[in-house]
Amino acid sequence: MLYFIVHSDTLSVFKKSSETDSAHLELKVKFHHNLISIDNNPKLLSSVIAQALDELGEKIDLENKKAAIAIDDSILSHSLSVISKKNQSNLSQKIKQELQGKWKELFRNYFSISESKKSSKNIFHTAEMNHYLREKIKLNFNNFGVDIKFLVPISSIVLSGTKSTQYAVTKSSRIYSIFNYSKKGFSFYSGSFTGKDKGFRRIIGLADMAKFKEKDFKNANLKHIMFNDVKIVEFFAKIIKDSSPILNFVKPFGVQILNDQNYSKARIVLDKSNHFNFSQYLQNIVAGLLTLGLLIFTLAVISDFDFIYNETPLNIQEIKEIQTKPPVSQVQKYRTSSYAAINEFEMITNSNNMDKIQSIVIVDSRININTNSNDGISGAYTVTLSTIPSIESSILIYDLLSLISSIDDTSQFERTDGSFFDKISDNIVIRCESIDTSIKILQDVKQYNNLILRKILYTKTNNSVHLYITVLRS
Repeated sequence: MLYFIVHSDTLSVFKKSSETDSAHLELKVKFHHNLISIDNNPKLLSSVIAQALDELGEKIDLENKKAAIAIDDSILSHSLSVISKKNQSNLSQKIKQELQGKWKELFRNYFSISESKKSSKNIFHTAEMNHYLREKIKLNFNNFGVDIKFLVPISSIVLSGTKSTQYAVTKSSRIYSIFNYSKKGFSFYSGSFTGKDKGFRRIIGLADMAKFKEKDFKNANLKHIMFNDVKIVEFFAKIIKDSSPILNFVKPFGVQILNDQNYSKARIVLDKSNHFNFSQYLQNIVAGLLTLGLLIFTLAVISDFDFIYNETPLNIQEIKEIQTKPPVSQVQKYRTSSYAAINEFEMITNSNNMDKIQSIVIVDSRININTNSNDGISGAYTVTLSTIPSIESSILIYDLLSLISSIDDTSQFERTDGSFFDKISDNIVIRCESIDTSIKILQDVKQYNNLILRKILYTKTNNSVHLYITVLRS
C-alpha cells in the first residue's frame, strides 16, 4: 500500500515497510498549479495531476500498487445539517435536500459524503469534493496503474482518535487547520499567527468560535493534538488495519457513518411485475434498418466523448436501407434505440452463444458480433422497438454516478460536457469489470427518461464492458 497526501500545492507519497515500522516520506512533488484555483477546469486539472504523477513515477514504481490518499480539507467543502431523530427515516434524501438548498445550481458540482457521531446524534457533517477533482484523481492514478482504495479527508483521519474536548491541528506552510467534533458537531478553523492571513476564521461549525494561541500549538498538550504528514499517515494506516469507520470518497455518495458506525444503505429494487413486457418485440429483430451512412452519423454524434480506452475496429457488413420510419423526435428516436439495444445486449449475454463471442459492439441500435470464426454467429444487424413505456423519472448526473458506485465501486468512469440536439448534456464512459455489473447499470438506465445509451463495447479478453451514456440535463 502506498500512502499519498494531497495538499493544494503538493503531492507526497509515503511508504510503510511493515505494519510495525514507521511511515517514511518517499517523495514530494509540487503541483504546477494550485488545485484550488483550477478545480473547475477539468483539462488543466487532469494535466496537473498527471504531471505530478509522472514526476513521482520517474523515481517510484507505481504500477499495480494500491493507494490510500489523504486530501487536505482546504481543497474540500463542508456542510452541517441538523435533522431530528423522527425525520431520520430517509437520511440521505433529507441531507441531499439541505445541500441542494445550500448550493442551489452548484449542487451538481460536488460529490458529498456524510457522517454523524454519538456525541452529536442530530447533527450531520458532510464533506464535499468537486466532481472534476475526484474524477481526475481517480482517472490519472488508474492510468499510472494505481488502484485507489481510500480517498479520505485529512479531518476524518485526525479526528478518528480525538475526544470531543480536543482539537486536531495540522499545518501546511504557515496556515494552520484546526478540527474538532463535539456535541455541536464538526468544526473547522483556519488561520495563521503571521503574515497577511494573521488571525483565525471559522470555516464551518455551530460551536462558539474558539481562541487559539501560538504556544498551544508549539508546546505539547492534551487539548491541541498536532499532526504532521507522517503522523497523519500513521493514523491512516491504523484506521485501515482496524477497519475503523472513515469517510471515503471512493465509496458511494450519501451517508457513510451513523453514530460512529458504518452505515449501510439498502438498494431499492423496483417491482418488475409492473414493467411492460417487451419479449414480444424481440421477434422483430431484423437486419437492415440503417445505412452505413447513418452509422457514420451516429459515430460522429458521440465523437466528443473523451474515450478512456482504444478500441479495435470490427469489419462491418453493409446493410440495405429501409426508409419507412414513423415521424418521431430525434431524442425520442435515440431513447427508443437505447431501450432496444439494452434489451438485445441482455438477450445476447444470456444466450448459449456467449462463450464463443469475442467482442460485441453496439452503436445506438446496430449490433456487431465477432467470434473470430465462420460459425454463423458473427455479423451485423439492427434491432428496433415500435414503442417504449412512458417514463416520467429523470436523474441528475451525480446521482447516477452515485448509483453506479453503489452497484459496484470498482467501476471506473469519466464525464465530459456535451450537447445532444441542442440540449445540454453530460457524456459518461463507464468501464465495468463484469457483464453482470453492466447489466445492472443498464437496467437502471432504462428507468430514467433523460438517459440514452449510445454505445456498448464488450471484449472477452479482459471481460470488460464499456458503456457510453448521454445524460440530458433538465
